Amino acid sequence: MANIIQDVAGVDFMTEKDIVIELLLTSKNTVNRYAAVLSEATSPMVRDVLKKHLNQNIDLQGQIVSYAMAQGYYRPYNPSEQINDDLKKADTSLDLEAWKLQAGEEFFGSKRDTPIVRS
Repeated sequence: MANIIQDVAGVDFMTEKDIVIELLLTSKNTVNRYAAVLSEATSPMVRDVLKKHLNQNIDLQGQIVSYAMAQGYYRPYNPSEQINDDLKKADTSLDLEAWKLQAGEEFFGSKRDTPIVRS
């Protein structure tokens, strides 16, 4: 799984922190999507199924948040540290800009001329 994410992200490695944060963002998006669909569902049976899935996803998101906080990957109660961490991630994303393929190029594996430096 990490190899797929690494190829999509265009990096040679992902840390556990990267994967946990990605899971956290994905679970948050999933909860939001289920809530939106649930609010538009008209069938009582469909609403019951969606409520079940929404509650399962809320529980899963809670577990991911707890794990991320325990590992120090997510700091909702310390905004200044969280903002600094987010700024580092933004800088890393900007560094990836140079690795984008040129028009007409195809990706056939590792084409990495510029290393990513993470602190």
